[in-house]
Amino acid sequence: MNTARFLAKKLHAPLHLVHAVRPAFSYVGSGDVTINPYYGYETSWSEKEERDSKAKIARLLESIDDVEVHSAILRDFPADALLTYAHEQKAGLILSGVSMEDKSRNRVLSGLSTGLSLASDSDIPVLLVPKTQKLRLEQGLRIMVADNFEREGELALTAGMSLANALHAEQLTHVHVQDTSFSDIDKMIESVRESVLLGNMEADPLLNREYYMEQVRAKGREELIRRCHQTKVKALNSTIYEAVTAFGNPVNEVHAEVLRTGSQLMVFGRHHMIRRKTLSLGRIPYSAMIEDGVATLIVPDEGLAGNSFFNVGASH
Repeated sequence: MNTARFLAKKLHAPLHLVHAVRPAFSYVGSGDVTINPYYGYETSWSEKEERDSKAKIARLLESIDDVEVHSAILRDFPADALLTYAHEQKAGLILSGVSMEDKSRNRVLSGLSTGLSLASDSDIPVLLVPKTQKLRLEQGLRIMVADNFEREGELALTAGMSLANALHAEQLTHVHVQDTSFSDIDKMIESVRESVLLGNMEADPLLNREYYMEQVRAKGREELIRRCHQTKVKALNSTIYEAVTAFGNPVNEVHAEVLRTGSQLMVFGRHHMIRRKTLSLGRIPYSAMIEDGVATLIVPDEGLAGNSFFNVGASH
């Protein structure tokens, strides 16, 4: 709520506070009569949950007096309810909290079920906000944008630059990770040397691992800067821009850059959420999101709705 309130105020946007009450229990049989062991109780439980939710929402509304705020209590599964309501209100951004209470149980995606469902399916940008006191977007905001040099990276960069300007961010770090290990590089260099011995290539006396990596880093930085200049956002106003090319596992390198730069907000496209060719779960920087309390903005394939975040919806 603190993050949603800050963004609504900073972006001069209305804030929609939404809570979803799960549907009453339902049982499905295959031709036979199915006995519901909760029959007679599920309605009472559901009504009580709705009453309690209304009371909590009312108390929250009383404490908010600096932004335009609306509220809704919906009976549906959380991700479905939020997305439906966001479409009705033409929201430009959905915020969802991330619980960190289960992280000690070694559950790989604990506290992220609603957020992941939204981020995977939503055509509206989704901001996942961890439950931590360390997150302070209003204090020297540092943004890290992950760019895969494809359409998803371009959309993420546009969103990151738009937010940087709107929130007067201190720094934006634009990162591309070469999914290549040291052993991969060494094998490539050895292959080149074999080609030189066979007379298929000219010898390069400077060729070694460090030289190769520096050349790739330089070309990567050039491409990042070029993509920055070609976005729909004309320029970063007062934000320091840094282009970085890294080598290794994308999740680990993204986390390393977050720690190095002290970023409070990561921005990336849906390619981090799902592997398109296999429809399996993508490379989610979970450790940065949970362990280090960094907010994560997932930009859909549609990009920004009208290039605007100026309508904020928050789940509670």
